[in-house]
Amino acid sequence: MVISTKAQREGGDAASDTPVTQWLDAPTDDSVETVVTYMLEHPSQSVSNTHIVATAKAFKQLADMCRDPDVRTRLANGALAAASSALLERVVADLGSKTEQSNDGHAENVFLLVQVLRCICNQSADTDAARTQLQQHGGMAALARALNIDDVWRQPVPVAQAAFGAVLNVSLDHTSCTQSLVDAGAIEPHISALRVQRLGNGAHTVWPLVCSSLDNLCEDAEAAAAHFEQHTGLAPAMLQALAEITERLAEIAKLSAEVAERLVQTKEQQDAEVTAALRGAQRTLLWNLCEVLEKSSIVRQQLCQPVYMHKMFDILAYYVATGGPDEPTQTEQSVAQPPSRPLPQGNRNADATAQMIVGVSGEDAALSMFDDSGLQQRLFAQLTQSESALAAAAALCLGNLARTDAHCTRLAESHSDVVRAAIAWFESGEVRVRHAASGLLKNLCVPVAAKARMVELGLPAVAARNVDTAVVPVQANAIGILRHLVNGCAEPTVQALLALEPGKSQGQDQSQCALERLLTAVRGTDIDGIRCEGTRLVAAVAKAVYLKRACDAQDLEARDLDLVAPLVRLVVLDGQRHPLLQQESLVALTVLVAASSIRAPYAHTVVRSLVPETLTIGTVSEPTDDEPANDTAEANDAETTAPDSFTDVLKRLLTQSGPVWPQSTMQAKSLITQLTTQLNVQPNPFDPTGLDILRTEIIPLTN
Repeated sequence: MVISTKAQREGGDAASDTPVTQWLDAPTDDSVETVVTYMLEHPSQSVSNTHIVATAKAFKQLADMCRDPDVRTRLANGALAAASSALLERVVADLGSKTEQSNDGHAENVFLLVQVLRCICNQSADTDAARTQLQQHGGMAALARALNIDDVWRQPVPVAQAAFGAVLNVSLDHTSCTQSLVDAGAIEPHISALRVQRLGNGAHTVWPLVCSSLDNLCEDAEAAAAHFEQHTGLAPAMLQALAEITERLAEIAKLSAEVAERLVQTKEQQDAEVTAALRGAQRTLLWNLCEVLEKSSIVRQQLCQPVYMHKMFDILAYYVATGGPDEPTQTEQSVAQPPSRPLPQGNRNADATAQMIVGVSGEDAALSMFDDSGLQQRLFAQLTQSESALAAAAALCLGNLARTDAHCTRLAESHSDVVRAAIAWFESGEVRVRHAASGLLKNLCVPVAAKARMVELGLPAVAARNVDTAVVPVQANAIGILRHLVNGCAEPTVQALLALEPGKSQGQDQSQCALERLLTAVRGTDIDGIRCEGTRLVAAVAKAVYLKRACDAQDLEARDLDLVAPLVRLVVLDGQRHPLLQQESLVALTVLVAASSIRAPYAHTVVRSLVPETLTIGTVSEPTDDEPANDTAEANDAETTAPDSFTDVLKRLLTQSGPVWPQSTMQAKSLITQLTTQLNVQPNPFDPTGLDILRTEIIPLTN
């Protein structure tokens, strides 16, 4: 029987005289709007003890009807969203004021809650109009509050299932609804849901749904990070849940093969499903936490405590011990995985965890953790063991924490075994641990007080053997180590660079020193960092030999190495971007010119470099406004711009044209002064073209 419009509008008495239960039990296509309008206009009667069961059954019928896409579309702009939001808010408030022991309609309220949530879930499936309506009528806030009701986890199936399913469907691919849910605090109960203590009462069957919903809420990492920043307990809670799940999985992994086989033979499906749920939740928590930490320094600072760092290393140890993610079991394959978190390939989980450790330990707020004895001992232990992945993470973390001179000096002087372990990893470890260990060692070489100890432990020789390694990050760290050490312990460092090492150039056995291999690497690289830092090391060596007498100059000159070309290239190519590096190179060129002799004709090389054709710098391509060329002929016609010549750069420095450091101008004048002096004392003739450029174009500008 359909309630008349007049009865609806006259209030409770007219409605109470109508056989509402008969009509609510099974609303039809013709009566849907009338039913929904009644529930919307008479919420008190709809949830009263007399009618609450009938209302719940009506919502059950409506939820089933909304499985049909055509019905969903037809109802999207009606009153269903408003009625669902209003009654959800009402029943959530009623349940929040009652206890499980109360018999005053508690079960009926739970029944109504489930059916309203099912209705919201189904009406919003792939229907943006319904989602928008739900949002406009306060449905997002009511959904967020529904997730916090105690009954959600007293009866995971069906209460939690309906609640998280509704949140997922409402927010899926709908940015505005997602943001409203996040603002209303929906992330917190998702994290709480994925705690190990929630696993009773079949909750594991709901976890895949929770994971998908949490993925969706955190899909916009920047928006999620902003929410995490405001709610300082979220990141620690997520890490705690991840650590608990990892600990439980580690316990499962300890099962013997015999026990595991028995579980399979006896078909204990629930155990397998629990494990699958744990793994899915572990992936979800890990990757969402990683993305939030990547986006927000503030959130990283929230985890700058030793207890959290221990948890991250526990998680990393699990992934390393298990050799990466296991192959998905049949149960895992049958469970829908979060769309943005596919089953990972390789040991991506371990890499992600290590990245979390690096990010958190890299914050300034983390520096105080260096003094925590427990964490310090753990890092030392992991660095001195044989597992490269854990050693790499420990080295990266320790390198981040030991960023002050005091920390570096204490580490170098008081923990020689740790430094020796890092040196061993630097020389013979897997690529990532070599990179991590060499980065730590580079930090330790910065303080003046620590340099001598690093030399005593044999670091210069190891670094010298890696100046031309094919692993660019390791090569950069090796060059950085030597540059730090040559400025403080010049003699042993220069000796390491000049020591003979077996070379393999073009398959021939020959004796090459590290400095020679460095020059070859700098000349052949297209990586700015290697070229610039390598040239700075060349400049430091030149000053150490000729100003500090770090070794007999004849030992260097006997090698007949071209020290001038890389310095000139840096002045020309990188001067405007890096004026400090340009000045350093000009200083080194001035030192070399002043030290010129028959054995070391540096002045002659500098003069010859004034001739543009004699120095191969390279060209810089510039894109045109036209469409890109498709054939070789057109490609060859593309505009290229040659960089300024050495002469042009010197002119600009001497005349202070454009953005020029005054110090660079003074140093350029010093260089020209030394060249002028050498013109009168060197017995060998200079390049005539370069000499003419020097006398006619350069020297007059010094006045």
